[in-house]
Amino acid sequence: MKRTLIVLLIAFSLLSCKEELLDHVKLSGNLTGLEKNDTVMKVNSRTYSKVLKLDATGNFNDTLHIDEAGFYTVVVGNKVRFAPFLSTGDNLVINGDLKDVENTLNFKGRGEVTNAYLMTRRKEVKQFTEDFTTFAALDSAEFGVKLNEFNDKMSALLDNKKLDTSVANKERMGLEGFIKTIKNKYNQQHALHAEFAKGKASPKFTNLENFEGGTSSLDDYNGKYVFIDVWATWCRPCLAEIPALKKLDEEYKGKNIAFVSISTDKIEKHDVWKNMITEKEMSGIHLFAGQDTSFMQNYQISTIPRFIFIDPEGKIINANAPKPSKIDDIKKMFAEAGL
Repeated sequence: MKRTLIVLLIAFSLLSCKEELLDHVKLSGNLTGLEKNDTVMKVNSRTYSKVLKLDATGNFNDTLHIDEAGFYTVVVGNKVRFAPFLSTGDNLVINGDLKDVENTLNFKGRGEVTNAYLMTRRKEVKQFTEDFTTFAALDSAEFGVKLNEFNDKMSALLDNKKLDTSVANKERMGLEGFIKTIKNKYNQQHALHAEFAKGKASPKFTNLENFEGGTSSLDDYNGKYVFIDVWATWCRPCLAEIPALKKLDEEYKGKNIAFVSISTDKIEKHDVWKNMITEKEMSGIHLFAGQDTSFMQNYQISTIPRFIFIDPEGKIINANAPKPSKIDDIKKMFAEAGL
């Protein structure tokens, strides 16, 4: 009888522990790269919100009684920094540098496999998307190989049995949709590559307002290589390229190349455009297209920033050139052109 009672007590204890475990999420870890006033970390979802304290060195440790498993945004300094998947029972240790979340964030403990997968998936999709411009120039067979390699890599990641089942199922559906979208995008972009192939005459812009005064046209730069940045003051990815573009302009100063930035801002943003050039000490040649969208339409530009590289004869070298922050790719392109 005594032995039976002990067994029952052990069983009840284990059951109680299990119920307690499934009642909440434990979050702890360390976040570096904090600003002076970053003293709290907010964890939010559609139906849940909690504020966690950060000590002076970025340590945190707290318990969350969440309503449901799902994605929760982590906000520090009023900015969403990352979105972990949390499920009751998780005991997750999160470490990373808020100034470089993509490359430093890591997870340990129960829940780490799913969140590590999500970080890897984001990186792989971002890299494939960045490389797509190059892939779109390939013939259909070569592109098919690249797409299959990506699909196989992502499918292999999803085969991990430790992944949360609901996340894995949604991710498989998402991957299938992404592959279909990319195939359609390839068909469109590949056709554009043929239309704007290397060696073809570039569409021209004419009489665009020059920040320095007067107007400028593409023909004004005949005899020079021209690297064009089509951008806007409201475009965050465009603004992110400004430092790299300035360095590029400085490095190639005195070379036979003009760095021309064409703003697609609306007329009412004209003063914003002028002020930004001054405040950010932007280098190169700055033109304002205003209502003249012919150059953008002729190049079928649907997203910005867009970079275009033209030779001294006004012929296209690359109608969808690498962005300035891809410095190795830019330098290789310039070198192959003879710069």
